[in-house]
Amino acid sequence: MNFTPVIMGANRGSYSLARAFYEKYGVKTIIISPFQTGPVRNSRILEFYYQVDMQDFTALTCTMAAIQKDYPETQKIIFGSDDRYVELLIKNRTHFSSKWVVPYSDYESYISVVDKTNFSNLCEQLDILHPRTVVLRESETFELAYPVIIKAAQTTEYHNLDFEGKNKVYICQHEEEAATIISRIRQAGYTSDLLVQEYIPGDDTHLGIVTVYVSQKDLQIKLFSYANVLVDDPTPSAIGNSLAGWVREEKQVEEPISRMIAATGFYGFATFDVKYDARRNDYVFFEMNGRLGLSNYYVTAAGYNVAAYYIEDFLLKKELSFAPFKKEIIYSALTNHLLEHRVEFPKLRTMPVVHPLVAAYETNWLRKLYIGISTLNFYRKLWKYKSLEGKVKPIETKYTSFNPHVLHTKKL
Repeated sequence: MNFTPVIMGANRGSYSLARAFYEKYGVKTIIISPFQTGPVRNSRILEFYYQVDMQDFTALTCTMAAIQKDYPETQKIIFGSDDRYVELLIKNRTHFSSKWVVPYSDYESYISVVDKTNFSNLCEQLDILHPRTVVLRESETFELAYPVIIKAAQTTEYHNLDFEGKNKVYICQHEEEAATIISRIRQAGYTSDLLVQEYIPGDDTHLGIVTVYVSQKDLQIKLFSYANVLVDDPTPSAIGNSLAGWVREEKQVEEPISRMIAATGFYGFATFDVKYDARRNDYVFFEMNGRLGLSNYYVTAAGYNVAAYYIEDFLLKKELSFAPFKKEIIYSALTNHLLEHRVEFPKLRTMPVVHPLVAAYETNWLRKLYIGISTLNFYRKLWKYKSLEGKVKPIETKYTSFNPHVLHTKKL
């Protein structure tokens, strides 16, 4: 079958998915974006269609018409690189012709898990370990021991706001700080729920990403892929985006995820953010995204090409089998020198290391220059910004744990 992948957005996750398509099928991917960002610029595997207002569905239909005119014979499969675009595609999928496939769950199943309030309620109903959470509507107060985490329940609405001091996630040490942040978010125009959650202690290496694939055909999980975060991006707007991770097997997260999927009817790719809580010797579930994450190339690099799941399930309608764990790797957007400086990890010198943006077939020198500068820029970012753990006083660095995989971030 001839097909053309189309991705809305131009971030590292977009390139990672396009890379998977190129490496598996040898096809180029179309990127719809207002401009070319560094991760996608000067790439030989991408084509570009420019659209200024990415959330205007009328503008999108014009862009899609232009693509259809240029690629009349192929089946198009269209993706969103973040929650805003995925939600736009899901809500409007009935307007697409049969030449276009939207490989996401139905809206009811999607919103039942990606809305953070709904996710917290689901964990409560299924008795799945998650942070103690208070949902704030308008000006309600809360009773949780400090420090606490504050974040928006509706990422799509929050993403569209722009205000001074905007962070993806906030950590508050006391009531006055929390009140100031809540007021700032509300004054910026955010109207949906805010979540106030207990802080789970542990440095970056206690964080984990779980990518799963659920077949559209039988609603069964066909893939679990776990990445033990080594370094998380501390930039205020990017907290929660991992810069380096160790892909390994982690059976402990599979049973609770299976129960969540069974309870919702969700299908397609999903990404769970978890954190190992050494006090409980178990994983705490923070949230679920109903799409591939920014770091999705780790799944492909570890032996399971993410593009193949989309094509075989949504276009070829094949029966998918469960994928057993294959191999351990490290994915990293950092230099090995910086990674060794940040994390105590003996396997770093012996394990394969994959950079999500570096590929042998990408030979453009301007692209190589961007990647080199971007990689070096993380020295500045990791020096300038503290991680969430680093903002907690006193910093908790000693844990009693039976988990043999727990690593530690070095004190800098």
